[in-house]
Amino acid sequence: MAFESPNFRVLWAGRASSNMARSMRVFLRAWMVWEITDSPFLLGFVTSSLSWPMLIMPFVGGFLADKIDRRFLVKITESLLVLLWGAVAGLIVFELIEWWHFLVSSVLSGMIQSIGRPGHQALLGSIVDKEHLSNATAWDNVADTWPRVAGPAIGAILIGVIGSGWEGILFASTAFMQLFTAVTLFFLKWDPVEQRAKQKGSGERSSFFDGFKYLWNEKVLLGLVSIGVAFAMIGGAAGFMLPIFADAMLGEGATGLGYLMTVSTLGGAAGAVAVVSLSNVGNRGYILLSVAILNTGLLIAFSKSEVFVLTMFLVFGMGLAQVMFRAMRMVAMQILTPDDLRGRVMSFQTTIQGMTWIGVMILGGIAEILKRPEGLDLGMIKLGGDIASGVADTILISGITYGLVSLLCFLVFPSLRKFQ
Repeated sequence: MAFESPNFRVLWAGRASSNMARSMRVFLRAWMVWEITDSPFLLGFVTSSLSWPMLIMPFVGGFLADKIDRRFLVKITESLLVLLWGAVAGLIVFELIEWWHFLVSSVLSGMIQSIGRPGHQALLGSIVDKEHLSNATAWDNVADTWPRVAGPAIGAILIGVIGSGWEGILFASTAFMQLFTAVTLFFLKWDPVEQRAKQKGSGERSSFFDGFKYLWNEKVLLGLVSIGVAFAMIGGAAGFMLPIFADAMLGEGATGLGYLMTVSTLGGAAGAVAVVSLSNVGNRGYILLSVAILNTGLLIAFSKSEVFVLTMFLVFGMGLAQVMFRAMRMVAMQILTPDDLRGRVMSFQTTIQGMTWIGVMILGGIAEILKRPEGLDLGMIKLGGDIASGVADTILISGITYGLVSLLCFLVFPSLRKFQ
C-alpha cells in the first residue's frame, strides 16, 4: 500500500490541504465576483481564466520537472501560490479588491499551477515504488476529489454563519492551507543525487519534444490522451448546464440545484474510493471502456429525465463515472511512463484539464441556438424550441458524441482496451 511510505503520507497530507484551499477559493472567488459585478458574463470570464494558461504552460512545467530537482520545483510553485493568495487576501481585508484583481490572480495562479501540477505528478512517481504507484495515484485522486465536496460546503457555511465582509479572513485561511502544503515538502526524505540519476535515465531523452515522441509511439498512452480530450471537451463539459437544467427542465430552482451539486460531488467521492479498490486489478482497459459506456448512458438518460428523484440518481452516477474515468486514466498514464519522461508525459493531463472551458463554450453556443423558438429542424427530427428543450438536447448531443468518439478511440487503439 502507498501509505506504507512516510514520504507518500507527507505528500498526500499536503496535497489534500492544497486542494481544500483551492476548492474554497473557487467558491469564494465566484461569490465575490458576483457580489462586485452582478454580471454572469464577468463571472464566467473570471472563472474560466484559471484554465487559459493550461493549454500551453504545462508542457513547460513537464519539461522542467524532468530537467531539475522535482521537489525544488514544487516548493517554488507552492510558495508562489502562498504569496499570490496572501496578497489577494490583503486586498480584500483592506477593501481594495476589484473584480479584475481576481482575473489577474486567476491567470497567474493558472500559470503557476501549470508548472506545479506536472511537477507534483512526477514527484509522486519519484517517491513511490513502481509496484505501489497505481495505488498511490488512486489515493492521490482521493486527495483531489474529496476536498471538492468539503471546500465549497465549508466556505458556504462560514459565510452563512459569520456573514459577508469576512471573505478576506476566509481567503487568508486558504493561503495558510497553501503554506501548510509548502512546509510539508521540506519534510520529504529526499536524496537529490539519487533522484537526479533516476531522472536522467539513459540520458538520451533530454529534448523538450521527447515527451511528444514517446506519447506518439506508445499507442496506449496516445489512446488515453485521446479519450481524455474527448471527455474534457464533450463528456465532462455538459455539467456546466446543471443550473439551467435544474431550473428550466425540472423547475426546482436553486434548492434543487444544491441537491444535484451535492449528489454529484458525493458520486465523485464514491468514484475516488472505487478507483482505490480497483487500483491493483487487471483488465484496466476493459474497465475503462465500461466506465466510458456507463458515462455515455447516464448522460443520455439525464438529458431525458424530467423526474427530480431519478435525476438525482443519474447525477450521482455521472459524478461517480466521471471521477473513475479521469482517475483510471491517470493511474494508467503513471504506470506506462518511465521516470525520466514522467513530467513531460503527465503534463498532457494538466493540459487536458485546461480544455474543459473550450467544450463549455462550444456546448453553450449549441444551447444558445437550440433555445430559440424555431429550434433546429433536421427534417424528421426537430431539436430545441425553448430553453428547457434546448439544454436537454444539447446534453443529448454531448452524450451521443462523447460515446461515439470514445468507442472510436478504443477501436483505433486496440492495445488500449487490452491494457492490463
